[in-house]
Amino acid sequence: MKYNEMAKKLINDSIKNEELIDCLNSNQINVIGMAVLKIIERKYCDESIVGALKKIASLLSGWKAVGPYQIGHLAAAALFLVRDQAALDCFSRIYDNLKEIDKYLIDNFIEQCEKTV
Repeated sequence: MKYNEMAKKLINDSIKNEELIDCLNSNQINVIGMAVLKIIERKYCDESIVGALKKIASLLSGWKAVGPYQIGHLAAAALFLVRDQAALDCFSRIYDNLKEIDKYLIDNFIEQCEKTV
């Protein structure tokens, strides 16, 4: 799927859950960010999503999403917020090895997401 098509489907909320993995594998930060937010919103998770989010969660610098948040913070938070056991296990392994500032940002993002649901 091409960048413009992915972005349009994400914005219009017409993207299928199965297509979200293509978005996570995009090289466009805005597509990745919108896909992560869509995954959180839908609480959609499968093995490929967990793997992709795990990979993205390592991007804690140089991949600014919004404000102080890097795309990796959003991906790590998504692993927690989808409430899937495999994703939660992955989140715990990642979270335990983070710097305190990264933990703070992830915790804050999770808290804000939970307030809006």
